[in-house]
Amino acid sequence: MRKILAVFGVMGLVVMACGGGGGGASTPEEAVNGAFNAMKSGDIDAMAQYMPEEDRSEITDMSDEDKEMMQGIFSVMSAMEFEILGSEIDGETAVVTVEMTIMGQTQEQEVELMLENGSWVMTDGGMF
Repeated sequence: MRKILAVFGVMGLVVMACGGGGGGASTPEEAVNGAFNAMKSGDIDAMAQYMPEEDRSEITDMSDEDKEMMQGIFSVMSAMEFEILGSEIDGETAVVTVEMTIMGQTQEQEVELMLENGSWVMTDGGMF
């Protein structure tokens, strides 16, 4: 269990560190689905589009070495399975409940999102 918690903790740090090109999605569920699929494929730039605008510059400033490290972390996530269980929207914020399975461990998480410039993006505290 410690191993899975460590992986989820690292994944949370990765999510918070990502930034990049413009983006978001038209629904909270689409944003979570897009972000998780980008994570699974190791696509840092795609992942960044689901992060708040103020955080996106962090990826453009990231060294190649840091990007390689993140892609290594994402490679662990490639085996992750996830299912969106539901969502709640309250004005310009939302919470999407996701069931994730990685390394044989299943855990339910709430992903926090906000509406930014007409698109849904995951907030800094969005995952873990």
